[in-house]
Amino acid sequence: MWVKKAFRDYYKPKLGRELKRDPSPEECDRRFEEIYSRVKLTLLIGVNEGVSIFFYEIAKFTREEFEGFRDHTEKYLFARFGGGNFKLNFYEGPSFIVTVNFKPKGEPKWRHLIPKPETA
Repeated sequence: MWVKKAFRDYYKPKLGRELKRDPSPEECDRRFEEIYSRVKLTLLIGVNEGVSIFFYEIAKFTREEFEGFRDHTEKYLFARFGGGNFKLNFYEGPSFIVTVNFKPKGEPKWRHLIPKPETA
């Protein structure tokens, strides 16, 4: 599963320090499952503003919700939010795990979800 690979740099070094040795594949799998069972996600969209890109939070997902689109994430994002520069952030409680980027091509459907620019 692509999520396990994405999480590896988060859980494997800490597990190795706890065990004081390299963890076995089975130990890594168990640690991943522990973390994955508690994961929460935030979706951000990148918006070009001048010479900068600003990222705005446009959705939150529980692990259960993510399970519904995990195996076709980019297709789901495109169907629900359209095209864009998406960052899917994973968290274990307050701890950040990893960001996975998706860039489906097409018209955006998310513009109404970001704050309106202030006019001077």
